[in-house]
Amino acid sequence: MRKVLITGIALASFASPAWATETDTQNEINKDEMVVTATRSEENIKQIPAKIEVIDSQEIKLTSGNTLTEQLKKSSSISVIEYPGVIAGIGIRGFRPEFSGITKHSLILVNGRPSGATNLATLLTDNVERIEVLKGPASSLYGAEAMGGVVNVITKKNSNEFTADVEVGYGSFNTNFQNFSAGGAISDGFDFDISAGRRDQQDDFKMGDDGDDRENTSYLTQNADLRFGADMGETWRMDINGNLYQGRDIETPGDIAYGETESGQKDIDNYGVDFQTTGELGVNNEFGITGYITREEAESYSNSYWGSAVPTYHSYDSEINWYGAQLKDTYTWGEHKFITGIDYQYIEKESRSYNTDGSSKAPYSPDEGRTNIAGYLETVWKFLDSRLTATAGGRYDYFEVETLDTPYKTDFTPNEEDFTYFSPRAGLNYNFDCGARLHTTLGQAFVPPNASQLAGYSENYVDGVTMVTKGNADLDPENSTTWDIGTGFEKPEMGLSFDITYFYTDINDRITRMTEGLVTTYENSLGAETQGIEVEASFDLGQVLEWKRSLKFYFNSTNIINAEEELAGGLTKDIHNVADYTYNYGVQYDDGMFDGRFHFRTVGEMRDTDWTAAGYPEIEYPSFTVADLVVGYNFLEQHRVALTLDNLFDEDYYEKKGYPKPGRAIYLSYTFSFPTN
Repeated sequence: MRKVLITGIALASFASPAWATETDTQNEINKDEMVVTATRSEENIKQIPAKIEVIDSQEIKLTSGNTLTEQLKKSSSISVIEYPGVIAGIGIRGFRPEFSGITKHSLILVNGRPSGATNLATLLTDNVERIEVLKGPASSLYGAEAMGGVVNVITKKNSNEFTADVEVGYGSFNTNFQNFSAGGAISDGFDFDISAGRRDQQDDFKMGDDGDDRENTSYLTQNADLRFGADMGETWRMDINGNLYQGRDIETPGDIAYGETESGQKDIDNYGVDFQTTGELGVNNEFGITGYITREEAESYSNSYWGSAVPTYHSYDSEINWYGAQLKDTYTWGEHKFITGIDYQYIEKESRSYNTDGSSKAPYSPDEGRTNIAGYLETVWKFLDSRLTATAGGRYDYFEVETLDTPYKTDFTPNEEDFTYFSPRAGLNYNFDCGARLHTTLGQAFVPPNASQLAGYSENYVDGVTMVTKGNADLDPENSTTWDIGTGFEKPEMGLSFDITYFYTDINDRITRMTEGLVTTYENSLGAETQGIEVEASFDLGQVLEWKRSLKFYFNSTNIINAEEELAGGLTKDIHNVADYTYNYGVQYDDGMFDGRFHFRTVGEMRDTDWTAAGYPEIEYPSFTVADLVVGYNFLEQHRVALTLDNLFDEDYYEKKGYPKPGRAIYLSYTFSFPTN
């Protein structure tokens, strides 16, 4: 089997088996080049204008780290914040990484539907076939939150011969892990996939540069995924998917500046189910419907109360529920496509707080709900024997947000407000016969106000005076206009692929707090601006020399030219937690028996607020480089051993001040696969 390079992302390359015909190989190549995130319909990645990066299963296997965040930051050069205690978030194209709340600037999908996870550390990659990263605005297709970009996680769907893998491993910090996966056809028309995993880090990790133990950093995670699929007639198919994540006794150390006084622990659950049905309504018409329910729960326990050490107590609970449905119709007219659809989603967020004696108290913010109904149209036009592709479309969203009656919180009045928003996008892509291409897009995106900003009302009695905080029903969504332009080149026979893209984003109507007298409210008053250059490149020496192996050198970067937000009074400041540059580079090898990846990640300076210093000054983080190594040996057809070295050179670094990352870690695993061919 042989795979090709996809837009500069390095993929495995093997010699085609003797029995494979030229048509078989070409069909597989075409399949590997197809992506769905850019248009909500399957399209060749070389022909679409939007900037798409693909992280395939081989890359995932050879990248250290089992969470979605680890894969993204080491393969897609995005901004990341990761805390000890299983907390993580991302930012794309100059937007600050976000790790909580139902309103963000980067949208995460699983098989095209919202992931139902506010904390990306709960999304693992055990059952992932590939990850598609759309950089740039996508509200014209997906609505709110797709301002910086969209990450679409495509899970495994094995409808062929049954396969299974069992993995066990052990490594640094007294960590043991086990994984199981299986899937394939049960009978004609019926197939399944199942996976389960467990990872138990029983000791605290050590910080880099032969540092001390980082107290309160042990954890246990468990996960499972199940899919059942069935063909219903010649063109119709149904898939039902279920997923479960559990984090147990997850220790949270707090800022290192405070020692152990802010430590605690928590339990996290994330689970959901969805069904997808697709089929043809006619010769040129494909229809699909998706329904989903997901739930995220968290229970927190603390060792401190207002800065004072206390016996561990149950301090906080939260739960978020997503309910949704998607209807999509794709009509093909010659080489052109018209994709239309309707999306519905309701999100409900609840929280509960407790005193040290276990009694309930009012949470910081009221419970809230958000209803979204939207319709969209995307068109894909192909001309000049598909060398020229034009896309154009838009989406109309209706939102209703509400603050809900919240037990023990009596200082506010539940309320609701609604608004609408229209998001257009267009793009052009031209492929030259020599392998070069030009691509450009222009689009708008938005992030909605939350319920408190639109409909909240609360009163706080301080020193004999009633202070009022109220929402503003006239708020507009924060919105942005982005354009990008890029050029690329790809020649599989030369083993060469690269793409360079410039982007510019103008952000308007940012929502800020304004206080006048005794009343605080919200208004659209300030803007922001981001611009930068994204580069992808890879060179496979094995293809050039026609080896039956791949020796691939790769490079992926985001260079921020400018990422600033306006302040009151006409001043500006750098957007915090966005690095000046992020580089991923290294070498990847695969000959069928041995495979490996020697990877480097370099992150430039970034600005932040030091919340532990008097006056909360702005500080600049130092740059750092971290190296990882994964080496695998496949033998006797069914066996594999793999060695993983995280932070190979024991770098002492952090992605968020006060929360250092682990130093060098070594893991060894053994995998048994069956059956053999």
